[in-house]
Amino acid sequence: MVLPCVGLLLVFAYWPVLRGVVLSLYDTDLLGDPTRFVGGAHYLELFTEPDLRRALYATVAIAALSVTLSVGGALAAVLPLRRAARRPRPAVSLLLTLPFAYSAAAASAVFAGLFAPAVGTLNEVLAQMGITGPEWLRTPVWAVVAVAATTAWYQFGFAFLVLLAAISQLDQSVIEAAALDGASGLRLARSVIVPMLRPSLVFLLVTQTIGGLQIFTQIQVLTKGGPSGATSTLVYELYQRAFGEALPQVGSASALAVFLLLLVVAITAIQFRTVRRWA
Repeated sequence: MVLPCVGLLLVFAYWPVLRGVVLSLYDTDLLGDPTRFVGGAHYLELFTEPDLRRALYATVAIAALSVTLSVGGALAAVLPLRRAARRPRPAVSLLLTLPFAYSAAAASAVFAGLFAPAVGTLNEVLAQMGITGPEWLRTPVWAVVAVAATTAWYQFGFAFLVLLAAISQLDQSVIEAAALDGASGLRLARSVIVPMLRPSLVFLLVTQTIGGLQIFTQIQVLTKGGPSGATSTLVYELYQRAFGEALPQVGSASALAVFLLLLVVAITAIQFRTVRRWA
């Protein structure tokens, strides 16, 4: 009974990974077929090419910022709804989970208009407050912030949904006992409620980090890797090498894919180990 599932995993998960590892050791022709064995040369490029080092920094920065904004924002939004979480109002829940219904491309298109330098809504609002807004998508630092903010908004709905479900299932007797002991407000949230939400927070941190390390659509729509490569992540570099050049570099792109897989596994393992100590 398990065999069909195992077969699907072998064909659509493990075989592509194995094929990618093999291709990463070769130069390839226009069709992506191996031509010349180069060993670890493509992997050495990952640590010697400035563009790839910059892509690694951009990947980590965007992922860290987007996860912080999405999970932190969802937690800040759900805590005031603690008392109403057991009987949530449909309108409030719908409003806050709406980003989950958007596709990444649609969300990125909306934020492209929001961050537009001359006619963007955000800079118009800032101008009304007497503040001159930056050129969000043309300045390296602000472009990273813009991509991370778009990603965080897109991920916020899922994070909120998970935390709303978790907070509605908390043991109210523990919270009431803490309140009787004098805990309230931020102290109650920090010392009692947030620790009780730890399993859901761990789940969100791991899944959102994995998603943040693999973002592509937001960058393709908003910045196309610019300005000056500031938002060109590992996935975007992989795409450019495999599909964006006249002569595809499938071997180099495969090495980048394998490296990204190892990076995701390593960061996930570090998160689990850190969480185990936190627990």
